[in-house]
Amino acid sequence: MKAYPSVIFSTLKENFTVAFFVSSTTLILIPLREQLFLVNILMVYLFLVFMVAIKLGRWSSVLASFLSLIAFFYYFLPPHSSFEINDLQYLLTLAFMLFIALFTSHLTSGLRIQAVIAKNRENRILSLYEMASELTGIVTPDQIVGPCVRFIAANFGTQSVLLFPDKEGKLIPVEGHSEKADLLLAQQVFDEKTDTWDTIISRPHEDSMIIPLKGSVQNQGILVLSRCQTDDHLSDDQKSLLRTCITFVGLVLERLTYAAREREALLEIESERLRNALLASLSHDIRTPVAAMAGMADAMQLCAPPLSEIHQTMLEGMRNQTRLILSDVDKLLDMARLHRDMVTLHKEWQVLEEVVGSALKTSKVALNGYDVCVRMDDEIPLLEIDAMMMERVFCNLLENATRHTPTGSRIEISAHVANACVTVRVADNGPGFPQGQEESIFSKFIHGRTVTGTGGVGLGLSIVRAIIKAHGGGVRAENLEEGGASFTITLPIGEPPFVTLETGDMSS
Repeated sequence: MKAYPSVIFSTLKENFTVAFFVSSTTLILIPLREQLFLVNILMVYLFLVFMVAIKLGRWSSVLASFLSLIAFFYYFLPPHSSFEINDLQYLLTLAFMLFIALFTSHLTSGLRIQAVIAKNRENRILSLYEMASELTGIVTPDQIVGPCVRFIAANFGTQSVLLFPDKEGKLIPVEGHSEKADLLLAQQVFDEKTDTWDTIISRPHEDSMIIPLKGSVQNQGILVLSRCQTDDHLSDDQKSLLRTCITFVGLVLERLTYAAREREALLEIESERLRNALLASLSHDIRTPVAAMAGMADAMQLCAPPLSEIHQTMLEGMRNQTRLILSDVDKLLDMARLHRDMVTLHKEWQVLEEVVGSALKTSKVALNGYDVCVRMDDEIPLLEIDAMMMERVFCNLLENATRHTPTGSRIEISAHVANACVTVRVADNGPGFPQGQEESIFSKFIHGRTVTGTGGVGLGLSIVRAIIKAHGGGVRAENLEEGGASFTITLPIGEPPFVTLETGDMSS
């Protein structure tokens, strides 16, 4: 309703302007009516109608046509200053004049409308181009706010608020542009992710319009528009312009998101590469002096006269600690090589029971005081594996069990065939894994609370997963219902070689 007075005033102003031009033209032509032919006078009025159509539009030109017709009829057709007609041919003349005037005004106003549309379209394209130019070089989402707000204000005459999600997906207003917005409803629109364009445009909500900024995959933010005071609906051109704007802004936000993820990934890769190089270098440097310490401890035990019992105990503790340090150094080297794909598997067809037996023999010192039970089905076939690398897998699992269970605990190794794979399980009856950490324990440098007090560097399980993955298998950790933890390894069976026994002539 607030727009009606201005519309009425504009209409009255245009009508007054048309009446003024027709009256002025008539006053100019009256003194010349004896010297001019009626055809020339008609041409002047037609030209006036043509100019009104160009400047003021269709309805103003229609009004000019009728006023011109009345003026020509009254002042220029004989008898002058009268509406009497002496010759019926003048009726035909007046009809043609009216038709030509109306047709001319229709064509001219149509051209005027097309020119206005083309001009508006040019302005919209220019405005979009300017906004696109500003958004091309931005590097953070906050830099989108200024160009977008200015574009909305210039083309829609309304205020706007941009809401971007944080890392948890919660919408927050951009700093410096925290106008009031219904964050709860905006969050609902952001999370729905199923709105069509027609639903977005027609969404009723007090005095604002909530529009998701869609990327190619998911929503990237929310644009909140304050509705115009006239409550008028958007025209088709405005809808098209708004849709283009939010699509472009959504794609820019998506590009920034992918660029940020790429930078984070590159930084993580470089950090990982530097850390592995540093660990490999330190491992090589540490291994030599630790090995020398172990050799000196062995030499001291053989020295005469024999050491006292206290010194023997201290020497044995030194040897155990050096053994643990050498084990951790080996894990660091293995992890560095596995990460850089420097380890080549030497696969051969092996008997799984022999590999497990070798691992038990290697871990004999660590397993001292534990009840170890091995149960394997008889039908387990040969496996194409790297025996040395697989031995490290079982050594690491056994060492992990001894570190997280008290002395005297039971450690069970079992194996059976299931679904074209050999499944091996290493289980204990200790406290198990913390709830929800069954997967994170395979990450590097992650270790839980130990019972023995020797925590290690947290690489054993990470090495286990890397080696099993290189063999085309998988490993998972889980807590047992009866208590304790278990690691389940699955290895593909493959196609073992078929061995035939040759028989010869034994009759000699």
